[in-house]
Amino acid sequence: MSIFPVRSRLGTGYESKGRVLSEWIALLADDCRWPLKRLVLVSLLMACSASIALGTDIDLRAALDNAREVSYTQNWRDAQVLLDELAPLIDQADVREFTDFHLLEARHLALQDRSDEALNRADMLLDLDLEADQLLQVRQFSANIAVLLRDYELAFDHLLNALMLESELDDPAAALGTYNMASYLFGRVDEHDQAIEYGERALALAQVSDDPNEACIARQRLSPVFKWAGMTERAEAEYREAIRVCLAVGNRLFAGVLQHGLADLLRREGRPEEAVAFAAEAVDALTDSGFVLGEFEARLARVEAEFDLGLTSPERDEEFGVLQAYFNERRLWDQLARLEALLARRAESRGDPDQALIHLRAYFDAREQFLGRDRAMRLAYLQVAFGLRLKEQQIDLLEENARLSRIEAETAAQQRRARSIILLLSLLLAAALAIALARAFRARRHFQNLARHDRLSGLANHGWFFERAEELLNESEKTGRPLFLVIADIDRFKAVNDRYGHHVGDQVLGQVSRRLREVFPEALVGRIGGEEFGVLLTATDVNSVVHDVEQFRRTAPSSTRAGDPAVTVSFGIAAFQRGDTLDVLRERADKALYQAKVAGRDRYIVASASHQADR
Repeated sequence: MSIFPVRSRLGTGYESKGRVLSEWIALLADDCRWPLKRLVLVSLLMACSASIALGTDIDLRAALDNAREVSYTQNWRDAQVLLDELAPLIDQADVREFTDFHLLEARHLALQDRSDEALNRADMLLDLDLEADQLLQVRQFSANIAVLLRDYELAFDHLLNALMLESELDDPAAALGTYNMASYLFGRVDEHDQAIEYGERALALAQVSDDPNEACIARQRLSPVFKWAGMTERAEAEYREAIRVCLAVGNRLFAGVLQHGLADLLRREGRPEEAVAFAAEAVDALTDSGFVLGEFEARLARVEAEFDLGLTSPERDEEFGVLQAYFNERRLWDQLARLEALLARRAESRGDPDQALIHLRAYFDAREQFLGRDRAMRLAYLQVAFGLRLKEQQIDLLEENARLSRIEAETAAQQRRARSIILLLSLLLAAALAIALARAFRARRHFQNLARHDRLSGLANHGWFFERAEELLNESEKTGRPLFLVIADIDRFKAVNDRYGHHVGDQVLGQVSRRLREVFPEALVGRIGGEEFGVLLTATDVNSVVHDVEQFRRTAPSSTRAGDPAVTVSFGIAAFQRGDTLDVLRERADKALYQAKVAGRDRYIVASASHQADR
């Protein structure tokens, strides 16, 4: 049975490239369900097909620019398709193209609610020797992702570094993204005048930019600042104009974020009917754009406004549970506090004071967690503000240091002042050393992660897998928790490499790796050989493990295409028995895998003391 097809990569023979692209064009053009805006993707593929027909190389720079345009003005999923086709070429690309590729992929990870992975990708880029303009882009991106993660200390750290990079750039427009983020972050700490100043500076640069999308982004950052400043009429006008600008340039993602912000403003102003309409539009836009976090925040704004209107239904009650689980899992305390306050009001309106009290307590718990983050954010702001003053007044500080030598001979009061200044400078030096130490620890963790994981699949490598497996076996021996080892091997993998090339073989490995992570999210998963994978997991019994293996075998990938090689996987499953060593357990799983291969492949064998199953 075929588990999933594999998309061919650009980088094989010209004939196969042309055939693959022609199939893509036919599929896209014939499918009437695709929106017209995706015809841009068809045009791009036709251009690539023409290039291949002429026997020329793909213009990687132009392809990346097109992918970025699709990502920002249409749908990031379509752009990811283009990036997947470029992936085999990136390792041979220069640093600029390598960085642009991974920044765009990191953006797509963030939109999928995988912000931790997006931030890790940006950290990887910061280890490279980047030119000032690209280093600034990575800092700007990292600050944005840190905001999504509510890690405001990290966001301010990246913002400060970005602001300090401006002096190294001749192009003032390069700082546009920094000003946008500064506007948002200064607004969050109630420094509204400074936030508006940065926002208006960004908007002025955006309006003379060659990219019409920049004005949409600048207005999206500036609009909430007026709301936080209590400038309600100005905020509403800015939100409406920003929505108009973003829709005009086709940026439905940012339009959805703005519609959510306007819905929240209108609800707070006692206009729930309008708020419901804008929140519903925001949910649709953010769902279509694939921005998961934004979608859930907009759904919260919608249920708040619906409650204000007295709208109730079983579907709305179910929505509360979905939102509560999502915000709890991601520790989004600000959103969870709003939801718990709403649930308390709902319970009170239904005459259930006990339930209202439970939600009220949950509200205070979430609120306390949020306030802790808020305090950390304000402390981070003070550090940034001090850093900015330090940057702007370097000459003044040098003169002050010279003056300190004369102050030492003055009165006792002046001497105390001098000691205070010296203490402040010592604290600044200590803070700088602490930051340097933290970065060193972060770099150490990064390189440790590289040493433990297989580069192609992203899974644990052979050494790290069996090191962790030994620890887990010892824990199982002590606790008695059932433990199972699954050895998976891709069937006839050499034939795939021989027929389709190593690029396709690498893609097969990558897809199998992603599927294993999806099916076994709580397990230790590693690539322990060329096309061999290991999965070590706890489960109630072997039937649970078999169920997961069957799910892997029966679930097709999200994208298929005619002409792709069919790939199957064989499995050997062994249960840990008290007294087993890791070598013994692996030997039983290997034997079961061998039996699965001998029995015809594309199946699993469960090895045990009493029986074995063949599927």
